[in-house]
Amino acid sequence: MSAKKKAFAAIGSVGLVLTLSACGGSSAPVVKDSKALVEAPVLKAQASGAFGAALMTTDGSSFTLSSPAPMTPGHYASGQLPGQVNDAISIAVTPKASLNLASMIVTATTPAGACADILDGDNGFTGAPQTALAAGSASTIKWAISCPGKSGDALTFTISNNNASLVEVTGKLS
Repeated sequence: MSAKKKAFAAIGSVGLVLTLSACGGSSAPVVKDSKALVEAPVLKAQASGAFGAALMTTDGSSFTLSSPAPMTPGHYASGQLPGQVNDAISIAVTPKASLNLASMIVTATTPAGACADILDGDNGFTGAPQTALAAGSASTIKWAISCPGKSGDALTFTISNNNASLVEVTGKLS
C-alpha cells in the first residue's frame, strides 16, 4: 500500500472513531419525569388578607383589591366563558419604589376551578399596565375574571410579578 493510501486510511479511521464516539450520549444525568418540570413552583405571597384590606408587600408597596362586583362584558370582550360568573375587581397600587407590572400575572381560582381573565377595552379592562408605576404614585388597575361556580363561592385572587408572589386575597364571588 502506498504512503498516500495509508495516510488517507489513517485519517478516515480517526474520523470514524471520533464520529462514532459522539453517538454514545452524554454523561449528564437523565432527567426523570417530575412534576417540577411541568408545574410552576408555589410561591408564598408577601402579603395576604381579604378583599378590601390594604396589604403591604415586603418592599413597602401597598395593594388594595376591591370586593368582586358583577360585570357584564362588552360586545368585543374576550375571555368570558358561558355559564360562569363574571366579576370586576379594582386593584389600587401605591409602589414604594418604581414598579414595573408589565409582567404581572393574576391567578384567580374557585373550588370549581381556575378563572379566566376577561379583556374588555371598551369598559377599561385592559390587563396589566405597560409602563412602570412611579414610586409613591397611586394607580388603579381594573381587572375582570370569568369564574366557574356560583355567586357566593370562595375566591382566591393572587398577583405575581417577575417570579415573586406579591399579594393573595380571599373572598367570595359576587
